[in-house]
Amino acid sequence: MVLPLFISSQELNQDFLDSLPSNIQEDLQNKVNENNSNNEKPVYRAIQSQTELEKRTLEDLKIRLEEDLKLLEEKLRESDGVDEDELIVFGSDFFSTYQSTFMPINEPNASTAYILGYGDILEIQFIGQLDSIDSYTIKRDGSINLPDIGQIKLAGLSLNGAIELIEARVNSTFIGTETFISLTNVRDVNVLVSGNAYNPGIYTISGNSNMLHALSVAGGINDTGSYRQINLIRDQKVIETLDMYDILITGLYSSKLPLKSGDIIFVGPVKKMISIDGAIKKPAKYELLDDQNLSEVINFANGITADADLKNIFLDRIIDGKIKSLPINTIKQFDSIVAKDGDKIYIRKFSFRSVNIQGAVLKPGTYQMSEGESISDLLSKAGGFTQNAYLRGAIYENQEALLINKMAKDILYEEFIDNIITVSQKNPMAQYDLTSVIQLTQDIKNSSPNGRVVIDLLDEVSSESLVLKDGDSLTIPEKQDHIYIYGEVSYEGALKFDSSMNLRSYVNKAGGLKEAADQNAIYVLHPNGDTQRSFLKKSLFQNKPDQDLEIYPGSVIFIPRAIDDSASNRLAAQAYVSILGNIGIALASLSSINNNN
Repeated sequence: MVLPLFISSQELNQDFLDSLPSNIQEDLQNKVNENNSNNEKPVYRAIQSQTELEKRTLEDLKIRLEEDLKLLEEKLRESDGVDEDELIVFGSDFFSTYQSTFMPINEPNASTAYILGYGDILEIQFIGQLDSIDSYTIKRDGSINLPDIGQIKLAGLSLNGAIELIEARVNSTFIGTETFISLTNVRDVNVLVSGNAYNPGIYTISGNSNMLHALSVAGGINDTGSYRQINLIRDQKVIETLDMYDILITGLYSSKLPLKSGDIIFVGPVKKMISIDGAIKKPAKYELLDDQNLSEVINFANGITADADLKNIFLDRIIDGKIKSLPINTIKQFDSIVAKDGDKIYIRKFSFRSVNIQGAVLKPGTYQMSEGESISDLLSKAGGFTQNAYLRGAIYENQEALLINKMAKDILYEEFIDNIITVSQKNPMAQYDLTSVIQLTQDIKNSSPNGRVVIDLLDEVSSESLVLKDGDSLTIPEKQDHIYIYGEVSYEGALKFDSSMNLRSYVNKAGGLKEAADQNAIYVLHPNGDTQRSFLKKSLFQNKPDQDLEIYPGSVIFIPRAIDDSASNRLAAQAYVSILGNIGIALASLSSINNNN
């Protein structure tokens, strides 16, 4: 039989909600709203519905965990280079950072080589026999008229040539007269930008502009345009060719030709596009001319980096419709390989890892480690331990472990929220004491995940086998002569370590247990990061008597508050281990500060 099951919407008692911390209130309400949204439609299932529900919940959790692990793998996947799709065309950012209009507030002064033409305005001042200052616009016939001197043809002359001509005419007409000439206004010119420009068309720009200015106004070069062959066409002849690589790589721009009305700037199609990535100072896609070898790409990319693995160089080339990887034995081999459009060069990087070591070592700091090096190698670079180093309390933190612990903490917190909802709704009229559970839930929310990995530096084999990864850190605390005790005891804090004392002795020395203490769930965090659960009450499940549980200098003893609910008790064990881990790291880090100071 299949019976329809309608899940009623969940509601929380307002008085119960008001008794909770504000952040827990919000999360509880959001969870209830989410559950109500999911339960709006009837769910049909067989009579064994409860079992199936539990299975489905576990399956959902498994799927979610698998998705999180996939995300983690993507984040942790080491990439020696830039994705091919992320490589930019070299020079493509030049025009994007260039001024968007070629009519700036302050135009650049024209050089003395500027060629005068119709529309240019000269300011001429005479001092001496003739005193005057006036502006003169070059007319369509290319001339200006000066008082008592007459017409002077200036169009087609350079600014310097025009100045010399005017001064000569003035000196032949007036005695003892000085002449001062300046160009105050520059004419506009109309040019056509065509070919593979982003916005081809006719543009009006200043008469002292060059090809770069015109390209900028047109938005630069598009994806199919050439940066190596940009022609200036005048009277149907190519009078100048611009190679942007001269500007971008060598910083040389030798053009001395200002634009004239009617000029055409033509951006040709791209030549051979070559990608280079990996151990290269400037990975990108570079354009090569027909007769250039692949070694030019390496030069354009500013050469190889110091971490280049020159025994692993690859050239991918399209041959007969397939991409084939050609073996390259030495970087010099590229000197004799003519480039082919679509070639891809990849030079592997040696995989170095940045690792930090602090505390009781001779040379604390950040070190670059080679691929495959271990904690033992790091300790050697750091000069070894100081006399006061406490190896049992070493803290090793790893980025991968940090991400995993963060996911585990988030899942645990949601389970606590679900459990609070479940307990509070078992009997809405009953009063449940959830104080301990709520406090623990808040502690989980406020705690920061850590990436600690348990290690044993007293075991040389373990130190040599643990391979370092980028971002790892190792803290070596100094020797300690005390232990810490927290939780439901009369006096929390540090106690002097005594090798003759056991767990019960330390609890008694701290004034004994409070009434609310959970004697069946006492946790001991050892200096190396291991956590053990012990019992002060006799239990059928007790594998090791408390007197046999070894306590080390730096150990942390935690006595939690008793929790009645069995489901909460199960979750509490995970929460205590997580919280204790952070306490242990904090205490050990404090122990290492003295050494660093």
